[in-house]
Amino acid sequence: MGINLTGLNSGMADTYSTLLGGMGGSDSAGGVSSLLGDYAAIKNGSYGKMMKSYYAKLKKQEAEESGESEKTKAGKVKDSASASAAASLYKSASALTSLNYDDRSEENIDKITDSVSSFIKDYNSLMKSADKSENTTVQKQAESLYNSYYSNYKLFSKIGITMNSDKTLSLDEDTLKKALSDTEKGSGGTVKTLFSGIGSFADKAVNRASQIYRAAGDGESVTSSKAKYAGVGGSTSGTSSTSSTKDKDTSKTVTDASTAAAANSLYKSIENLGATQISNDNKDEVYKAFSAFVENYNDLIKNTDKSGNSNVVNQASYLKNLVNGNKSALSRLGVTVNSDKSLSIDEKKFKEADMAGVKNLFSGAYSFSEKMTDRVNQIYRYATQGDALTKKTYGNDGSGVNAPTMGSMLDTIL
Repeated sequence: MGINLTGLNSGMADTYSTLLGGMGGSDSAGGVSSLLGDYAAIKNGSYGKMMKSYYAKLKKQEAEESGESEKTKAGKVKDSASASAAASLYKSASALTSLNYDDRSEENIDKITDSVSSFIKDYNSLMKSADKSENTTVQKQAESLYNSYYSNYKLFSKIGITMNSDKTLSLDEDTLKKALSDTEKGSGGTVKTLFSGIGSFADKAVNRASQIYRAAGDGESVTSSKAKYAGVGGSTSGTSSTSSTKDKDTSKTVTDASTAAAANSLYKSIENLGATQISNDNKDEVYKAFSAFVENYNDLIKNTDKSGNSNVVNQASYLKNLVNGNKSALSRLGVTVNSDKSLSIDEKKFKEADMAGVKNLFSGAYSFSEKMTDRVNQIYRYATQGDALTKKTYGNDGSGVNAPTMGSMLDTIL
């Protein structure tokens, strides 16, 4: 049965007349013209082509956005293999930073060689895991670690450490031992430069391993309470604060026992606050923990302001900026950031506030408290010249208890 197009056109015209019957004046004329134009476009097929083009473009845009979304998600892919490897590297790299490289006895040379061998084994394991990882952050951090090595490859080659085609490392133990025992050409000093103390390659490996662990796991750092690396370790006995008010020049190498002790206290109060049940039904206990945090934070700031260690001063500056950047959130809790970046707390306003604000600051991955914890960790390391916050952990009451060995902690974590 055929279709009478003349009749169809007539019917459509009638329909337009009915729909536009209530319109008047120029608006009616414009509306009729517009609708008839649309109808003509539909009839000759140009409208269909336009819609196909539009939806094709939309589909492409959605695909691109989806791709970006997948990229973002890839940065959060959990990767237990890389997390485990990063934790092992964190341990072995930390050990290297605190060895005595000036002792040229055969026994100590063997100890250093064994430690370097363990480090390289863990480094290679991490590189292999990162190469297979779908987590983009893990990949980027591993690449940065490789770049740190590559920028010093000539120094490494002098002591028997070379790079393989897959970015893993090889160690010639005889060459390393010879370098360590060489007092004439100073190769032993090269080993010390690469592995000893703050700023060395081993120290950078510690930081990269920490970042990789955070990205590959659930967001916690290797110094967080969740990972059971929390707490300040190492005694500061035998060290003393050499900062002096008469000497305005700061040094990167002076030890600072008072700042280390203040960092210790703040670290414990942050961990204790994070372990506190934060709710509107528990405001008294939350306030008690928070006020202790404020007191310990202020004590650390006072100490860092007087420190003669420029690394400590720089890290304290970052810490102050972190606090200042959360001024609004703290203000809603009755906490004021003063001009010197110290804190003041109003008990009445604090207890009138919603404790969800405290929870947002002191719980979860990448939270204010976790960033602060990492910064306090750095202050402690610089104040003690290399000791990390990994030797003790704290109970919910903030009391110190001896931590298990790193190996047993890894078994628990992973």
